[in-house]
Amino acid sequence: MARINPDASLTGSVGNFSYYKMRGVDQPIVRSKGGASKQKIKTHPKFETTRRINAEFGGRATASKWIMRMLWPQKALADHNIAGPLNALMKPVQALDTGSENGERHIRLSNYPSILEGFSLNRKTGFDSIVRTYIGCQVLRENLHVRVDIPALLPGINLHAPKAHPLYAITVVFGIIPDLFYTPQGYAPVNEYAGFVPVVSGTEWYPLVEGSPATSLDIQHPLVPPDEQFSIMISIGIRFGVMRSATLIDQVPYAGASRVLAMA
Repeated sequence: MARINPDASLTGSVGNFSYYKMRGVDQPIVRSKGGASKQKIKTHPKFETTRRINAEFGGRATASKWIMRMLWPQKALADHNIAGPLNALMKPVQALDTGSENGERHIRLSNYPSILEGFSLNRKTGFDSIVRTYIGCQVLRENLHVRVDIPALLPGINLHAPKAHPLYAITVVFGIIPDLFYTPQGYAPVNEYAGFVPVVSGTEWYPLVEGSPATSLDIQHPLVPPDEQFSIMISIGIRFGVMRSATLIDQVPYAGASRVLAMA
């Protein structure tokens, strides 16, 4: 059943078509229904290639979920759905596994971590458009330690932020992403990584009209991975805030920008 929205667009189902909206897409999306049954795709010999494609797509989706899990503290800064672009980036990583058969290729991101460096969570205004200066990042993989050096930010010089929001802060997130390996039950790490969550560090809130002094952020990951089949991802974001009271600051949702700063 479809609904007519205040802007006269449709959401829901009409006949053989589904209408829905996606964040970051201005126009409604229309998708037709139908196709082979789920059971037929799972068992019929004619769909063997489809099953292989679906298995590898599922692996890329799992890898994207891990990446988004480690970007979770920055996701409020994204201005579109980043799942699709991340899936696309995992496809060449998977294709570089030439030792496995199609449909069973692993996703060893640790062999090609640089593919994620610079990945932006924004399409309209990126982090580098707001913070126009070099940010140093030193990653010590063997010690699970990261140091990020943020230079002094000066409005109109190397800080070009919208004046609608009076305050800003810089956030750095340290994430660990395991390599994923094909199994008949799906893609998974060889060892247990379920307890790994992103580690967050950030600056205090600064007035936009004044800028901020040079700052260094040191992050030590509290957990030791069970093997060497993982990647370290460091992301950086700038968020904006407004005063709710004399002592309380609220982050403005969907305002700001973020990108992957470094991989190791």
